[in-house]
Amino acid sequence: MPFSFKKHGITSETVKKLLLGAGVIYKNLTYTAGTGGAAGSWSGTVLGATSGGITYHHEIQWLEVEVDGATVLVKGVSRQKVGESAYLEGAMTEITADILTTALHMEATTSEDSSYTKYVSKENINENDDYLENIAYVGTLSDGKNIIIILPNAVCLEAFEINPQNANQTTFNVRFECTADLENDTLNKLDVAIYYPNASA
Repeated sequence: MPFSFKKHGITSETVKKLLLGAGVIYKNLTYTAGTGGAAGSWSGTVLGATSGGITYHHEIQWLEVEVDGATVLVKGVSRQKVGESAYLEGAMTEITADILTTALHMEATTSEDSSYTKYVSKENINENDDYLENIAYVGTLSDGKNIIIILPNAVCLEAFEINPQNANQTTFNVRFECTADLENDTLNKLDVAIYYPNASA
């Protein structure tokens, strides 16, 4: 049969693969394999409710190689990957104690009023207390299956700013940057992982 060009890119699978809704931000999302024939399971902690959607950004840094004699881009030569960056960002619409410590790097201390927990700024952050095992985005496809993006060794670097106004919903941004582990053999790539569901799942 001769090849013919289609007039659109829609297939019978398209309706199953649409990304619906804003998704959810999880922290420290992990998968535990099942035993004795039982299915494995995911576990993690929801960071909180968002408003206005979630942004996942992954960008590669390129070195532009200039070679005498080449006046056009050359495959495999002109662009060399030298690094990358990735972050997950969302506008939170609730303030929780977990967000104060996870995203704002504050610590609990004794409060003068016993009906409150007092949170104060830390002198510095450290890899044990302020870097998460990971931050993750969990979205839902139109067939009901999940797509999962995990950014390991995540740390929140966004400034905390709120602007409460009458008759308006208040939100504030959190932005978690993915970082490399010092134990990695190479430090020019991130261990970002995207889990896409199999057709048979």
